[in-house]
Amino acid sequence: MSAILFDMDGTLVDSEPLWFQAEKQVMAEVGSTWEQSDQINCLGGPMEKTERYMQERSGNIKPFGYFSERLNDVMDEKLKHELKLMPSALELLLDCKSAQIPMALVTASTGRQMRAVLERFPAGIFASTVSKDDVEHSKPDPAPYKLAAKQLEVDIERCLVLEDSITGVQSGLRAGAQVIGIPHLVQLQPHENLRVVKALSDLSLKLILDWYPHLDRSVSAK
Repeated sequence: MSAILFDMDGTLVDSEPLWFQAEKQVMAEVGSTWEQSDQINCLGGPMEKTERYMQERSGNIKPFGYFSERLNDVMDEKLKHELKLMPSALELLLDCKSAQIPMALVTASTGRQMRAVLERFPAGIFASTVSKDDVEHSKPDPAPYKLAAKQLEVDIERCLVLEDSITGVQSGLRAGAQVIGIPHLVQLQPHENLRVVKALSDLSLKLILDWYPHLDRSVSAK
């Protein structure tokens, strides 16, 4: 049995614009600026990376940890009131659920943020969830995806990962999974276990099963 492991931010939910707005707001509050190039430098990384970057860009005017806490507070509100799903995200998840393909949500966001996003999806649609709080090292470390596979009791090498960021793709590949990259503002380096599409809406369950027939439980059960 195999599974599909989904990234959250930028893959299933259109949260990257919200992160950009939150980052601009928090930096403006301390008299600094934030450009899209700054967001790209932090895209998909753990919060610690963003914290260090913001400290450096603002001239270390706040104690370490300030930006992480403030960003989380601002994002909590945005996730509750402004978050939108990516086009076709729900349809793909429901198709996978109907096909009895186990799914996990694997994110570098906090557990608090992940739970807020989960409210936008049908209850129980993911058989496993992994946030940054669940692992010692988050993406690009392979630990999050390895943990998700372990929780699902599947072989990570027979799992498919969907990701939009460089760090997320690296995490999936280092874990040993097959990866479909949906790049957002970045360019992904070629890899033998990586396919790249322009948008989540370019994917369908039929296409995924054509590419990765081992995911089809109706076939593997025969």
